Amino acid sequence: MPKITTHDREHDTSTAGSTKHGREKEFSMDNNDGYTTQIIVSDPQKHANDPNSSTAYVTYQISTKTNNPSYHKNHGSATTTDIIVVHRRYSDLVLLHDILSNDNPTRIIPPLPDKKVFQYIAGDRFSQRFTQKRCHSLQNFLKRVSTHPILSKASIFEQFLVSNEWEAYRRSLSGNLQTNKEEVSDTIMNAFKTVHNQSEEFIEIKEKSDKLDHTISKLSKNFHKVVRKNDSIADDYSKLSQSLQDLNEVVSNEDEMLANKLRIFNEGIKQISYGLSDLNKYLDYEYTVDLKDLEHYIDSLHQSLKLKDQKQIDYEQLSEFLTKSIKEKNNLISGTGGGNYFTTKLEALAGVNQEASRREKIVKLETKITTLTGELDNAKKVADGFEQETLKEVDLFEKVKSKELKESLGSLADHHIQFYEKMVETWTKVDKSL
Repeated sequence: MPKITTHDREHDTSTAGSTKHGREKEFSMDNNDGYTTQIIVSDPQKHANDPNSSTAYVTYQISTKTNNPSYHKNHGSATTTDIIVVHRRYSDLVLLHDILSNDNPTRIIPPLPDKKVFQYIAGDRFSQRFTQKRCHSLQNFLKRVSTHPILSKASIFEQFLVSNEWEAYRRSLSGNLQTNKEEVSDTIMNAFKTVHNQSEEFIEIKEKSDKLDHTISKLSKNFHKVVRKNDSIADDYSKLSQSLQDLNEVVSNEDEMLANKLRIFNEGIKQISYGLSDLNKYLDYEYTVDLKDLEHYIDSLHQSLKLKDQKQIDYEQLSEFLTKSIKEKNNLISGTGGGNYFTTKLEALAGVNQEASRREKIVKLETKITTLTGELDNAKKVADGFEQETLKEVDLFEKVKSKELKESLGSLADHHIQFYEKMVETWTKVDKSL
């Protein structure tokens, strides 16, 4: 008679990286220069206090496997097969993100996980659940940077991944990081303005990204509900298992056969509880994190589209100013536009030569038109340049998004298949044993 063995175990702190069906999560990426880079973020460790403050902090182990000889040379590795291991704080990743953003205004910079989440505010930022989920999210960020043909070649990215002197390098950057205040102020000034002549291509991109954002947001909310429901179900099975164990102890002295069958049945119940907990851990620590990260990535796309629109708005406004100035000049030349009526009368009373004043205004307008024409040409080049770069970035975003969704959905399917196969195997044995 087949027996069901007791499977008491502790749930480890690592997240599942591969599945029974062979679809292993791929972290190895080719960044278009012939080199592959594999990055894994793991082992969050709490440290008592920051040397510069009294607050505790968490470091993350970042392991990089690459065949890029420059990485190994800067790290001091013996061979290109060595895995490069460094430890970084969340603030280090913020610095990396800010420098990449500052140096690459036309790029879609992958987002970092938000620091201002409830767990952080509530002081639960050192819990296993919080740090493990952040590990996965930080790994998603670094994966996206490593696949980008431009961002992956940034010197700050290589230094971040390999440098043993990161703290000194970071201090050398202190005070040198300057945000583009002009871009920020322009964005605020034009916050309520829209592009008058938006291309059909960008209208379609915006509509598709909005639809995707809505779908991913809805999925994220639904799976958070699934996680809470699964937690409740797993807890119910655990309580049922405990009740069956108590019942088994009561009847064990009176009916050994019944007690044995209760024990076998209870092992099946335990397997459901364990299996559901493992599946839920994957959903909570990885899948829902992937969905939330994709939401943030779509937000980054929207920000890039807004910046492109900002440049287009600048061009359209300059074009309007130029048209207005040319019209004003032509009116003065034709004698139909001499300015404000009351101003003209006051100038006449003051003895101002109207003809000389008109010629002076025409000269000033000609100078203004010349300046505006040059600025308009430059604004056109900038707007066209941003448009072309944004289209390239959108294309890269689509490729990354499609690859991530394919991997994420495949992993979701594999974990569910693995769970149900385990349940079929377990309860087949239970059925035979009973």
